Amino acid sequence: MIGTNVKGSRKLFWKNVRQECERLLEDHLKLSPWELLTAMQAISIYILIRLDEGATEENDFDSLLLAAVSAMSKQLGCYDLIRRSQITDHAPSLDQEWEDWIFEESERRLCVIYRVVNLLVYFDPAAMCDLSSDFVIAPLPAKKGLWEANDEVSWHVENRRVSKPQPPFGLTKKGQVVKLTGVEPHHMHYLPGNQTLNISKSESAENWEEWCSGMDGLGGLVMLAASLIA
Repeated sequence: MIGTNVKGSRKLFWKNVRQECERLLEDHLKLSPWELLTAMQAISIYILIRLDEGATEENDFDSLLLAAVSAMSKQLGCYDLIRRSQITDHAPSLDQEWEDWIFEESERRLCVIYRVVNLLVYFDPAAMCDLSSDFVIAPLPAKKGLWEANDEVSWHVENRRVSKPQPPFGLTKKGQVVKLTGVEPHHMHYLPGNQTLNISKSESAENWEEWCSGMDGLGGLVMLAASLIA
């Protein structure tokens, strides 16, 4: 529908988007965590198309898009708190570990998209990601090898390929990349608010080089964000 030039296709597209947002607002409390995540990914696409098109008669329901994102973000946050409180002492299975990582990394990447949108226009839901005041985006997405693993075995091999766990990275409000030492990669919403960042230009350049090596296409979006604030 987005790619066709058939007369009336744009009007029909936005009519369907409006109906989808209304349905999600009505049913979001009934959705599973994976359904919420999928819905938020879909709405992120609608928002990007809306930004690219500009305001038109057909897409004039920004408040509905924002309301849908906010409602689902709150519900997803509740699920995250429940999931963390239910973590047990015994190690999860390899399949469960991979599935949990996919979910957390998907959240992380979705947060990156929404925070970049917030650099372009005021996007209230982006503030729901609780970050230290020094950061624009944190943690940054994981590397391509992990994200594109086809199964739990491939993911596990890639995860163990480095000799020791690597700290996640964050993008500061000065457009610098810094290692988040002492922060677990899966704590995407809970970064210390009292971190003091003193980063030299050479250190930031080294961090950029390390983070960008092996990064997938989403790395370009992060670099674009850095260019907007640097």
